Amino acid sequence: MTHTQTTAMANDNQTGHGGRAQAPWITVMTREILVKVTDKAYIIGTLVTLALVLGSMGASAWFSGRADHSTVAVVDTRSQQFASSLDALTKAANDQNSVEVTKVTDAAAGRELVRAGDADALLVPKGSGWELTFKDSPGSDVVQLVQQAASNQVMAATAQKAGTSLAELTAASTVETTLLEGDSSRSQAATVMGLVFAVLFMMSAMTYGMQIAQSVIEEKQSRIVEILVAAIPVRQLLAGKVLGNTVMALVQMALLVGAGLVGASFVPRFSDVLPSLTTAVGWYLLLFLASFLALACIWAAAGAMGTRSEDLQQTGAPMIYLLMGVYFAGFMATGTWKVVLSYVPIVSGILMPARIVEGTAQWWDGLAALAVNLAFAAVTVIVGERIYRRALLRTQGRLGYREALRLKG
Repeated sequence: MTHTQTTAMANDNQTGHGGRAQAPWITVMTREILVKVTDKAYIIGTLVTLALVLGSMGASAWFSGRADHSTVAVVDTRSQQFASSLDALTKAANDQNSVEVTKVTDAAAGRELVRAGDADALLVPKGSGWELTFKDSPGSDVVQLVQQAASNQVMAATAQKAGTSLAELTAASTVETTLLEGDSSRSQAATVMGLVFAVLFMMSAMTYGMQIAQSVIEEKQSRIVEILVAAIPVRQLLAGKVLGNTVMALVQMALLVGAGLVGASFVPRFSDVLPSLTTAVGWYLLLFLASFLALACIWAAAGAMGTRSEDLQQTGAPMIYLLMGVYFAGFMATGTWKVVLSYVPIVSGILMPARIVEGTAQWWDGLAALAVNLAFAAVTVIVGERIYRRALLRTQGRLGYREALRLKG
């Protein structure tokens, strides 16, 4: 905060709009927000991140909806009839993929066609089975189709000998899969959303937390803090700084996850679970707010304990380690650990929304996690405020957390 901004803030603190007195913390919060929204780096960074989120979701939607077209070269009529059944298999499965059959004069011509890239594979009979020839790597989709078609052919011949039909034989060998909890699409969505929540949380908490700490230490280094404290109570200064950055962090987070929801609606595997994604995002924003408040005052304390910008490497290290641990736990925790950690402050802001997407957590679980986060935030606010208030005007070198807690004042 510059000297001009400090003077203007002191004047605003004396008189609000229309001559009415304005609470000091509101003045500080307003200044913090105005500095952010008029900062080109902040605006550009937000727009770039927003574009990356939308771009990644758009790419996912494009790849998931893109049809795969395969061309299979054949030599004789038997191979042609067999290859034609591959396309019928994809249509029977309501698949967007397709298979085109190209007949060639002999196997050598077929291999040249594959080598030139004009065909994906050459299909020729080999003994009682079939042989597929690819250029450099086997196409897994074509291999699976050929294996399924060959299996169907054998089953049809077996059914005819047994005096039954292929449909009856297939029905007798069908195995259905049932999940006791959730479904595969929800599980996939939960995995992806857990990673997204973890990345966004770490980025936002780290960025805005460091900004709070950097702002505090710059005010100490320039001695502007002495002017601020003379005009505004220390608690009010801290409250305005924390709330201003919290508002901006929450607004930016809401923009990013909102854009992600819009993008998810165009991805087929996510559109079916969109209602649970929307609910999870709502809980994520609430838990993010509580978690960021729990961290913000400690970040301010980390800035107050230093006297130079370089001191943040030491005073901010515990916060960075904590956020890295939360980040890894956000997408690595599974089973019982995931359930337990989804109620632990800070990390619950990532894991509880992911469990809601999975369908393994209900609204009361989210409420319990939110209550625990708010209780933890109350404790960290008290501790952070104490360190900030007592260390803010001390300029005799960097303080440690234990030393700062023992300060009197």
